[in-house]
Formats: sequence, C-alpha cells, structure tokens
Amino acid sequence: MATSSSRHMPHGSHALSSTEKHILSTNTTAATARHTQHHRRAGLLGTMDRHQIDAPLVAILTVLVTYALFPNSFAKKFLFFQEYDPESDTFEKSWEDLYFLLFWVVTFTFLRASVMTYVLMPIARRMGATKERSILRFAEQGWICIYYSCSWTLGMYCLQLTPTWKNWLVWFHTDQFFDSYPLTALPVITKYYYWLQFSFWIQQMFVLCIEAPRKDFLAMISHHLVTVMLITFSLTLNVTTFGTAVFVSMDLADIALSLGKCLKYIEMPDSICDPIFACFMFIWIYTRHFLYGHIIYAWTVYGGEYYTKLNHYAVVGLLLTLQSLMFFWLWSIFRIVYKMFASKGGVVDDRSEDEAEQTAAPKQIHHSAKRQIAVPA
Repeated sequence: MATSSSRHMPHGSHALSSTEKHILSTNTTAATARHTQHHRRAGLLGTMDRHQIDAPLVAILTVLVTYALFPNSFAKKFLFFQEYDPESDTFEKSWEDLYFLLFWVVTFTFLRASVMTYVLMPIARRMGATKERSILRFAEQGWICIYYSCSWTLGMYCLQLTPTWKNWLVWFHTDQFFDSYPLTALPVITKYYYWLQFSFWIQQMFVLCIEAPRKDFLAMISHHLVTVMLITFSLTLNVTTFGTAVFVSMDLADIALSLGKCLKYIEMPDSICDPIFACFMFIWIYTRHFLYGHIIYAWTVYGGEYYTKLNHYAVVGLLLTLQSLMFFWLWSIFRIVYKMFASKGGVVDDRSEDEAEQTAAPKQIHHSAKRQIAVPA
C-alpha cells in the first residue's frame, strides 16, 4: 500500500532512499496492524485466527515427541490407522480413524500458514511482486496450487486401482462404481489419501469461518458443507470410489485457476495469463460438468439397488446441489470472459472486494487471508 507522499511524488523526483523506504514501510505496517485489529474476529475463532502457526505446532510436536518416547502410547492413534489387515494389505473402518482426522486438521492449519509465510510470500517478492496485497494473494493461490496438484495426482493413482477407471478421455466406467461394494476395507494408499482429503476439507471450513465474508460467502459455505456431507456419506455408505471420483473431477480445475492467478499477481503479461485461463475454462466444463455428470448418472441409476430410498435420494440431492453451485460459478466465469472481450483487457476477477482487501499483508500470517478466487476450491 503506497502512502500519500509516495503517490503524489512530483515528476522527475529521485528514487526513495533506503531510509525513506523504511519509514514508508513502517507507516504502512502500522496502518495495516490497526486495520487488522479492527477486523479481527473475536472469541475462540479470533484466538485460533491469530495463532495458526504456533498453536498447531505445539500440538503437532506434542504428539510426535510422545510417540517417539512411547511408541505404543495413545499418540500412535493420531499418526496411523489401527485396523490393518496384512493379508489383504488394507485398513478396515474404525471409529479411531477420527484421531487421524483431528491430527491432520491441525497439521493442515499449520502447513498452510507456515508455507504461505515462509515460502510463498518470499518467492512472490523475489519474482517481482511489489504490492503487499498481491504478495499475500500469490501465497494463498500458491498453497491451493501445491495442495491440489498433489491431491489430484494421488487421487488419479488411487482411482486407477479400481475397476471404475476407464481411460484418460472418459475417466469412469459408470456401471463399475459398485463393482467392489461394500468397500469396508481400503488399500493403504487410498485410506490415507481419502482421510487426508477429509481433513483438508474440514480445515477449509475453519479457514472460511475466520475469513471476512465475501460476496459469494453463502455459495462458498454451501459448497463446503455439501462437500463434507458427501465425504461423510461415502465413508458411512462404503462407497469411497464415488468420493475419489468426485475429488479428482473437482481438483484439476483449481490447479489451473490458482496457477493463472499466481502469474497474474506477479504481473506476468496477459499473453501468458489469458491462455491459462482459457485452459481453466475448458478443464472446468469438461471435469466439473461432463465427467461429474457421469458420477451423478451412475449414482442415480445404480445406487437405488444398494440403499434405501432415503439414503439414495439424500445423496442424489447433495450431488445435484454441488452441480448447481458449479453452474453458478460457471456463470461467473462467463461474465469474466465477456468483460475481458468487452474491455479488450486481461482476465480480472469481477467480484467486489471489501475494505480488508486493500490493506497490506502482515509479514507473518497470524490470521487467515481471504481467498481471491472466483470459484470454490
């Protein structure tokens, strides 16, 4: 954020000295701190918001040290699944899986804040980003890009271990989703993948709760709730193959979107950013409507043979709700494209931003920043 003195420098004036830059930086940081304090959440959420690195780190180290000293102690349940069958190399379902879930919700909170603060924000500065807001947005989208790149790659590998996998053009055999039903035991890698995804999405609920509300907050909270409910249903009803299919069909578009935004925040030319956005549009429509439509079809047609009407139609309703949200954001994407061609400019997120977005980013992320994306993560 530039101060008034820097915005109104007379033409031909010399560059700021290091002392002047330090004074401007100090003034900006002070103003940011006052503004952040004004908008900071109160109560328990506010406390958690301000301690996204140190508090989770204490909890993580406590578990790790306890396990290192006492390998058979209670700490083991937070790190590993318990119901292992060596003959089939699978894990059975267990209520103790919830310990693993809790540990990774805390761990993702720590990883997100620390990677953004100590890795991605310095990278943004090195790559030429000068505005603190752009540096913060780069870090947010960089974390999204890193996570979804890993989750999509691992999810595709897990999907290819099932009879549901078809080919790289049409990913699913819609009549094979229930081939191994019920999936009460999962391969080791699939078990860890699925519960890590579950942990991530619960942690995303926390992120959304501590953020200042966005224009599409209701759509975002609905998306997150539906996602968590679908994951819960898939585990309860023993159809994690459906869940894996939904994950991979949703994750790929977010990789392209976050990558494009990262490049935009470090002021790459539109000749680079716009083609990435075009690829993102194609991926969105192909994966989140065409491929995801196959998942809805498979559950609607075949799911009724295995479940009661209540369970069957409850999942159908959730799947359709998620699809309707995808169409809502697709409309926003089309609006962005229209404005891009109408103004003959580059891709710009057309959602309004509130006052909090205009402040500089703090040097360390003690509170969550809002995700600058036009679509759900």
